[in-house]
Amino acid sequence: MIDQLPWLVAASVALGVIGAGSLLFASLQNALRKLEQKRRFEAINRMLDPGAAVADAGVPERFNELERFMLRISGRLPVAAAGDDEGEERRLLTKIGIRGTKPAMAFQTARWVFLVLVLVVAATYTSLSDSGNGALRMVAAGIVAYLLPRFVLRFLAHRRHRQLEAELPVFIDFLRMMHSVGVSFEQAINLFAENPKLGLPVLSSELAVVASAIRSGRSRTEALQLMARQMDVEDLTELVALITHTDYYGAAVQEPLRKFSQRLTERRRFEAQEYVGKLATRMVVVMVVFLLPALMLVTAGPGFVAVFKALGGMS
Repeated sequence: MIDQLPWLVAASVALGVIGAGSLLFASLQNALRKLEQKRRFEAINRMLDPGAAVADAGVPERFNELERFMLRISGRLPVAAAGDDEGEERRLLTKIGIRGTKPAMAFQTARWVFLVLVLVVAATYTSLSDSGNGALRMVAAGIVAYLLPRFVLRFLAHRRHRQLEAELPVFIDFLRMMHSVGVSFEQAINLFAENPKLGLPVLSSELAVVASAIRSGRSRTEALQLMARQMDVEDLTELVALITHTDYYGAAVQEPLRKFSQRLTERRRFEAQEYVGKLATRMVVVMVVFLLPALMLVTAGPGFVAVFKALGGMS
């Protein structure tokens, strides 16, 4: 029972940290709501006073330390005012499909609560146990707890990136087929956005955002270009550029889509050949390390046994 005392105390402290984190999350929500109301009232005042609005044009928005802390925790700090770490996290959240204030605020709050929780548990266990190098363990636990959410975001973003690349050839074929029967591109976007079960779950979710942006007043070109910048997929960026150019010049999209699909298929084939070549090289190392010793033992083993027996008989 005495040996389990550090773990029991650490678990109690962890529950206390979780409760404090929940209270902090609720207070941050309330403070952000008040801050948003304040900014809306200031925007209304600028609309009512055109002279002040003209004077404030081009001046970057300033935040005090408390407002910057709340906006950083919620993930709503503008990229111009945020650091590289905050900007990267927001881009990763967008790449994995998490948009909006509440999910970003939940992620940031969970990240800091997790960091504090790990540090408190590590400090409590180190202080109650007799093991040495307690400070070094606390530093290592803090580094892991701070970097782990970002690595998880990068892993999820990379996996979604690969899924989107795999869905693009099917999407292009669908576009060609729909365009050949007279379905416009806007109708195709709405169809994919409303039917994610067509085999394109990732692209359907992104097209749903594009359709919502178009309904809110953005042009189709702006909405597609924004999606391409956020996803940062080379093939998707080329496809959006192709659609934008055909719209601008009024050309037919059927033939460019066919050529783009062929080029995309050729690129996928070259990538598969390159992957197979690298895999064959790696398999050589595996065969030398694992298969060659077993093969030598099976083929040369009886000969060595006979030689050893003969030498033993001569002695």
